[in-house]
Amino acid sequence: MRPGLTPSAARSSTPAPTAVAVGREVAGRGLARPRAAAALVAVLACVLAACGSSALAAPARGGHVAYVATGAGLADPGNTLAVVDTADGAVLHPVMTGTRASTTASLPSSLAATTDGRDVLAADKGVDVLSVIDTATGTEVGRATVGLEPDAVAVSPSGSMALVANLLGGTVTPVSLPSLNVGRPVRVGTHPDAVAISPNGSLALVANFGDGTVTPIALPSLVAGAPVAVGLEPDAVAFSPNGEVALVADQQTSTVVPLSVPSLVAGTPIAVGGDPTGIAVDPATGPNGTAYVSAGDGVTPISLADLSPSASIPIGTGAEAITLGPEHRHAWVCAQDGTLVELALPAGTVERRVSVGGTPVAVVVPPPRAPAG
Repeated sequence: MRPGLTPSAARSSTPAPTAVAVGREVAGRGLARPRAAAALVAVLACVLAACGSSALAAPARGGHVAYVATGAGLADPGNTLAVVDTADGAVLHPVMTGTRASTTASLPSSLAATTDGRDVLAADKGVDVLSVIDTATGTEVGRATVGLEPDAVAVSPSGSMALVANLLGGTVTPVSLPSLNVGRPVRVGTHPDAVAISPNGSLALVANFGDGTVTPIALPSLVAGAPVAVGLEPDAVAFSPNGEVALVADQQTSTVVPLSVPSLVAGTPIAVGGDPTGIAVDPATGPNGTAYVSAGDGVTPISLADLSPSASIPIGTGAEAITLGPEHRHAWVCAQDGTLVELALPAGTVERRVSVGGTPVAVVVPPPRAPAG
């Protein structure tokens, strides 16, 4: 996910569909994020909403729900996540993050789910923490202090570790799961804003938006390798299902750069729509899979068998982030008009638009919740 504007720099006029604010920091091109302004927004919003929080927990439902990080505004402090039932598009009660920082907007900027589906992890840029949300109750059940302005989070395939990219810290913080023990930060490049972990859990790649590189990190040793040039402004990264190819979205050149793994040799850039911002990979189409890239006003599919793109699937407005449902039959796209767009796969038809307010910039649909024990 690309670095964002200040919380007041860009806002949708679409009201949040619930009585309590739904939000987070808005993605854009600038790097400044004055926290005093974010704190003022939170205080004013708390006054407008009478500081109510008793209705914030999302009820447990059958099927799946999507968690969405949206934009912060005067009546939207950027402390909460919108929650959408993927079966019928119903907007549930929002979930609050950063609840221990009542006067500061937590600004959740990136989301990931644990492999057992029991928790959602939110990188809270406004308070420099990783929040843990219980998917059964919709409440924050844990926090870990990480680096300066965390902007991306990924969970290892084993579910034992999260890696958090700290945009202004220039580091990646390892966090053990479920203990939330924080390890020594790993130094990477300038303005890291995306991170992905290979399917076998042996390699992490960190996109450094500020210097046009990706930094490889060997796992579990957490040793960083030499940076690899991939373009001008890399802001998303993903692995193929077999782990043999990594894709890096370069916002500035509107391309996706393939990297051979483990050599990390860059291939020919693949042209996609303007300003690619997210990549989701569907493993159901074979060992190579299909990548779906949110870019411009649509989503571009890329066959990972031959690295060829198909025509962009239009969604009618800026596509900011993308995720797939656990069955890989649907994609959910954050749209800059304040909606979450559902695409049927592989047809690529728009099935539903759900108004969540603000400017959605991150979305995750956790896998089915595993039983305790």
